[in-house]
Amino acid sequence: MKQQLSNLAAATLALCAAAAVTQAQAQAYPSKPVTIVVPYSAGGPVDNFIRALSQQLSDSWKQPVVVLNKPGANEIIGADQVAKSAPDGYTLFAGTEASLTMSPHLYKKLPYNVEADFVPISQLISLPLMLFTHKNTPANTVPEFVELARKAKAQGKPLSYGSSGAGGIAHLPMVTFEKQEGISMTHVPYRGAANLIPDVIAGQVDAAVLAVSVIEQHVKTGVLKPLAVSSETRSSALPQVPTFKEAGVKDIHAIFSIGLLAPKGTPAAVVEKVAASAKAIIATPDFRQKNIDAFSSVPVASTPVEFKNYLGSNSKLQAERVKASGVALD
Repeated sequence: MKQQLSNLAAATLALCAAAAVTQAQAQAYPSKPVTIVVPYSAGGPVDNFIRALSQQLSDSWKQPVVVLNKPGANEIIGADQVAKSAPDGYTLFAGTEASLTMSPHLYKKLPYNVEADFVPISQLISLPLMLFTHKNTPANTVPEFVELARKAKAQGKPLSYGSSGAGGIAHLPMVTFEKQEGISMTHVPYRGAANLIPDVIAGQVDAAVLAVSVIEQHVKTGVLKPLAVSSETRSSALPQVPTFKEAGVKDIHAIFSIGLLAPKGTPAAVVEKVAASAKAIIATPDFRQKNIDAFSSVPVASTPVEFKNYLGSNSKLQAERVKASGVALD
């Protein structure tokens, strides 16, 4: 009995000691510069947002927070670097669905495993995508566009939709749209949105889905016709555009998110501290107005558990989309 009590006391002391060490790690963190790897070139939406967040984190932590751009291969290069970094909280990854929930289903082999190599910190913001067409399309609502697509297919001249790349965030939601509405259109992949938008304006391609901030000015000038936004609520930038649900059809879940992750094994207390710091910054009115609302984004600032759950459910959705599309990138 005495031996059992002795063992129990020793175990309790060990747990208390471990908890004390963990708490001390969180309090001391960060004690040196932190690097956030952005898997895109400087100047894009992910880079711009993370740079703004990094500056605020630096001010809060009293330590430099450096953005390191590692573009290429659908975010795979940047993700792989962070996956192989020390799990101490000093190298973080600013990833999107591209590397976290889509690439695992698009590539047979990846140099990293999302569940095995990363710990989610926070889904920071989401950017809803909008379905749009050119101004002369004889359809003003989603149901009218669906009917137009059915008639065009029956006549042997199917409508087309463009995307910023096969298997990407602007492609797979349209696969969902076709499947849900029972229509068939021709997919035209582009290398980025810069070339796609002019072709939709010119009527060379019938439709596409892109971030609200990307097409906002073209909608306001009247050269593009918006049909629906993929979100629970209307966009503050284009409040006249209904959601898919308001338009009378199922949502296509066309959302582009920016989240923070750390290498697997990073102390939980450090992960929680980064998440809490990010949440506090995103809740700041001035930061939100300049870096979220101004780009028609939606603040999320989820907890690590919430972000983990989101990645799990989104991965299942992307798996279904990839299977339906037949796209494989290796």
